[in-house]
Amino acid sequence: MKYMLLALFSAILVAPLYAQEVKIYIWDHYISDQVVRIFNERTGHTVKQYLYDDEVARDAILVNEQAGKYDLILVDNANTVSYTKLGLFAPLSALSLKNMDHNSKKSRASCGGSGVPFAKGTMGIAYRTSISPKKIDSWNDLLQPPQEHRGSTMMLKNDIDTVAIALLARGLNPFTSDKQELKSAYSLLSSQSQYLLAYGHPVAYVTEHGSRSKLTMAALYAGDLQNLKDFTGQQDWQYIVPKEGTLFFVDCFVAPAGKPVLQGTKAFLEFINEPEIAYMNAQDMWFSTTSQSALEKASAEYKNDTEISPDKSVLLRSYHYRLLSREQVVLRNRIVSMLSTRE
Repeated sequence: MKYMLLALFSAILVAPLYAQEVKIYIWDHYISDQVVRIFNERTGHTVKQYLYDDEVARDAILVNEQAGKYDLILVDNANTVSYTKLGLFAPLSALSLKNMDHNSKKSRASCGGSGVPFAKGTMGIAYRTSISPKKIDSWNDLLQPPQEHRGSTMMLKNDIDTVAIALLARGLNPFTSDKQELKSAYSLLSSQSQYLLAYGHPVAYVTEHGSRSKLTMAALYAGDLQNLKDFTGQQDWQYIVPKEGTLFFVDCFVAPAGKPVLQGTKAFLEFINEPEIAYMNAQDMWFSTTSQSALEKASAEYKNDTEISPDKSVLLRSYHYRLLSREQVVLRNRIVSMLSTRE
């Protein structure tokens, strides 16, 4: 009886007095089911994921009262900094959360005082090697698809990334403010539209269509390749960073301002940044973690995967996201909106 009471008392100490549901607005297939289960078993708190596949729609939510429905939102580092300046995010760094130091200094600096680093990577092209008689190695292969990929190519619909792809293809700075260069990018994107299957996020498309997928080439973020293979059953997908260069991102968890950061939310952020958990999640989802401590535990297969850990030549050709003026954001939004009407 004494041992039963001791076990019961220990369970009470471990379990939270008030179990909470942590509501997270995030890309699909970014948190491992195994990791969510362990978090629930260990803390008593639960996680409910609300999924987006369009950053434009996500960003619209960030600036209105709907953001308050969520406890955490995953946002790229450029928008984390931008919206922090508008007072939209809570200062998570002021909470003295455990395990934050496991993330690299560069990723913590990228997310600033309001964001907690989660993942990093590049933007590139995924294509089916069995469909392509030649190697795909340029953004121009995506913008002017070879005959075998016409009608089966997807393009991202994102104010920054969509326009950046066209600018990179032209050999231009993806963050240029030159109107003639942006006009040139629009012309290239406009001519691409006739060859597209759709605009949007390819992972959302293959999740819906599975083995019936018609997709053979797409703009893609590093870490999403395995999802294409898993949901289509097609193992011949390959990811490349085009020779013209790419954008390098850091994804950050942020909490909406104007509401308290609950204990369940704090517990999740501390949990997901434990090295063992960070690596488990990155391994299961196959993306590049920002946790330096997790990398020390990584397998050789994980470390040597060029999608996850691009070589230095790729990094030298990559641009880090940076803030654009409101005028530049509006202009890029207009470009993408005009393209979307062609769907």
